[in-house]
Amino acid sequence: MTETIDDGGTDQLAEEEQDVFADYGVARAFSLAASILDAGTGGLTKAEIRERVEHYRSQSQEQSQDAWERLFSRDKDHLRSCGIAIEEPAADREDYRYRIDPADYGLPPLPLSKTETLVLSRATQLWAGSRTRSWLDQASWALAGPAEPAASSLSATPPASQPAAQPAGLGALSFNLGSDEEFERLTELAALPARQPISFDYTGRGAQQPAARRVVLLDFAARGHWYLIGHDLDRGARRTFRLDRVHGAITALHPAPALTEADRAAIEAAVSNAANAGSALDGLAAEEDPRRLLHGVLEAHQGPAPKPPRLAPAGSPRRADPAHRKVERVLAMAGYLLSADGVRPSELLARHQITPKQLLKDLLSIQQSGSFGPGQYGEFIDIHPAPPLNLDSFTQDYLVTDAPITLAMPSERTGDVLARPLTLTKPGALSLLIALNTMISAAESGPGAAESGPGPAESCPGTAESGHGNAEPGLGTAEFGHESAEGWLSAAESLRSKITTVLPEGLQEAATKVAAGAQTHSPAMAELREAVTGGYCVQLRYEDAAGTITERVVEPTHIYLDGPRTYLQGWCRVAQGPRNFLSSRIREQRPLPEEPISETARRLAQAPAEPPRPPRDSGAFDVVLRFSPAAAALADRYAPRRQRIQPDGARFISTWFQSREALIRLCLQLGGDLTVLTPAEIREQVTARAREELSALPGRVA
Repeated sequence: MTETIDDGGTDQLAEEEQDVFADYGVARAFSLAASILDAGTGGLTKAEIRERVEHYRSQSQEQSQDAWERLFSRDKDHLRSCGIAIEEPAADREDYRYRIDPADYGLPPLPLSKTETLVLSRATQLWAGSRTRSWLDQASWALAGPAEPAASSLSATPPASQPAAQPAGLGALSFNLGSDEEFERLTELAALPARQPISFDYTGRGAQQPAARRVVLLDFAARGHWYLIGHDLDRGARRTFRLDRVHGAITALHPAPALTEADRAAIEAAVSNAANAGSALDGLAAEEDPRRLLHGVLEAHQGPAPKPPRLAPAGSPRRADPAHRKVERVLAMAGYLLSADGVRPSELLARHQITPKQLLKDLLSIQQSGSFGPGQYGEFIDIHPAPPLNLDSFTQDYLVTDAPITLAMPSERTGDVLARPLTLTKPGALSLLIALNTMISAAESGPGAAESGPGPAESCPGTAESGHGNAEPGLGTAEFGHESAEGWLSAAESLRSKITTVLPEGLQEAATKVAAGAQTHSPAMAELREAVTGGYCVQLRYEDAAGTITERVVEPTHIYLDGPRTYLQGWCRVAQGPRNFLSSRIREQRPLPEEPISETARRLAQAPAEPPRPPRDSGAFDVVLRFSPAAAALADRYAPRRQRIQPDGARFISTWFQSREALIRLCLQLGGDLTVLTPAEIREQVTARAREELSALPGRVA
């Protein structure tokens, strides 16, 4: 059933052909929740639900009772997966009245102190990935509420009287730790019980095809990349698996395979003897055999370059969300619209990381959600301004105008209930926990912590932080105004404890153990962190990707963790612009505490960190590259413009590089995991350089 709403549009708009439609499964589940809430404490019987709920009612003549029962059960399951409790009878009864208790709908109130709200704001700044930031924004709204949004502190301008050492910015540390797919897998792992046998397809380093692996899950941790740690049932030993090399779904093995006595003993030993998951990752940083890497380069670049497949624009829509995720997103979107005094479409696009077409489908799904009362009058949700039914009109008029959207529910009482934050999503909750745990770990293992005993890096499994004696300085008074370091640390722990009470099922264990940022614990990085939080300059002797060494004064604004790489971001006085400095290329550094950063750098520091990417100038050139299945996730760091992922996991991209030397060095570093397809002359230069370096290695066999 399609409802036409006259919102003052022109005849031409009304005559436009509809090419985007509501997702009726989503609208049906939404209608079911709203109808049962509307009924109040009396609830509704099955017969009343089938008669009143739109999309049940419209299909009642065409659908058998059994088919409707299956549909009804699926919709209830979708709502329950969103955290909506629908009471069920002990036995199937036609006269049973289904109810949703308004008091149990959505998150319970979580009163936050001023300092806890500041901590929440700081935590949302730690992540830089766009989708992760969108999950965090939703989690922040769910916890702080629209009346007092935590994010409001991000745009606050420091008072003129604020000392220079008070923050050069809230974004002293930012993460881009893994792809969206990698983070979703981490979310799935966090929801699994300990010692759960699982299976997945995995491409190890140097392999060209994924292979099935069967593993008993022991833990997961971060060391530049995210790792799954488990007991490999087919190899009889503990193994670590990079999540970006996992292909397809991670599935629980049912029934669980029988374990041998040796398996049980190894699992018990791994659980009882490992102080934390970091011990499983200690050997990962070992240097690889340069001879093997160079032979891999030669093999990958042997002969003429293969013709790449046809590439599609990068940033193509991600795979479709499962049905329960769509229901959860639309209910959350409706709740946000009902609680706010108008939300612009551009904010909804950024908040949910969806395409314009998907946003139109979601708005139409909300608009088509309704029920029929006892008098058989249809009551639907009113959206103003009403979305058009045509994608061109939506993108060219509705989105361009970007007028704030408001919702009006037929029942004010039901609208008040639906306006509550529904739940913390698993990705939102986990990303927030990682940020909080990292802040707490940084403070407790920072300067002075050694005198008071071990911090969470040494006492909490899974942080992968042990073995790094010099931890991050400072997320203290320089970041939180006049609050003491002890005060905000206490607030961070209190906030984490409060969040734990409303976590989605399966994430409680992750609440105190998952952290990131071990690579920022070196003395050199601690010195740079001091400069960022203190708001003063550093002098660098720096080697760029082409091998050129320069000296420059930098006004630091952020420390940015991009997988295993750590960057200092700041305003470069030599280049007179923002620049990114890879920590491994900093040859010498000298703090300049007597030189405060400029107002330009302060403004940069107050904005969210952006992924490192050099500016393109006249010397840039276009390339087509192939990343092996084991290295496919690395392609995201090089801003692909077009791409194609093959069935075996290999990834072809077109992009650009600023320096030929930088590309040649990257090929040598990655061995056979990266192949230059075009231009041909650089492919030849890579081969020549690999042969030259191979011949220079000691012990070469003629």
